[in-house]
Amino acid sequence: MWYRRVLLAAMSAMACDSPVAPLVCDEPLPVYAIREYPMKYEICFDSPGGEALTYTAKSSDTVVVTADVADDMLIVTGQSVGEALVTVTARATRGAVRTVDYHVVSRNALDGEVTKCVMTPAVDEGTDFDLDYWLRANVDVVNVVVRVTLGGIDGGARSPVDMRQGQLIDFYESGWMRDTPAGHTCRLDLDYEVSG
Repeated sequence: MWYRRVLLAAMSAMACDSPVAPLVCDEPLPVYAIREYPMKYEICFDSPGGEALTYTAKSSDTVVVTADVADDMLIVTGQSVGEALVTVTARATRGAVRTVDYHVVSRNALDGEVTKCVMTPAVDEGTDFDLDYWLRANVDVVNVVVRVTLGGIDGGARSPVDMRQGQLIDFYESGWMRDTPAGHTCRLDLDYEVSG
């Protein structure tokens, strides 16, 4: 009887010294961050013996992306366009530890570029212009307003549009303006709201 108690005590001590680490229940999926907008992803670990797990998250480059956790959610917020590694650590109540690295790509919510900007003097007065540009949504956005500047002259705001994640829209404009441009550069200023 005494021998059995000693053996059980020794086995319990061994279990505490060599805890089984929590196991990831799925391979980590690609994680995307959007500049200035928190994105949430579910953290998935299997806990040995049903122990409660606590999580921490650390970004390899906080200039690109910041990371935090709330309950079992990873929250990443893009700070600039780029890539970083976010390490999530799970700790069980009895000391088991496991880390998983997420490759995070930080993007703008909305990208755009002018592909054609031509301004020529009109026959009588003013300036004729041809302007082509595109917009691509990296997340659902609403009330997207494009304000165009043509050669330093405010060309006004375009009607608001809503865009779904992954949507690409090409815009083609031709027109006339009374003023003479100060240069041959066209600029887009974007105003929008992230949906949800």
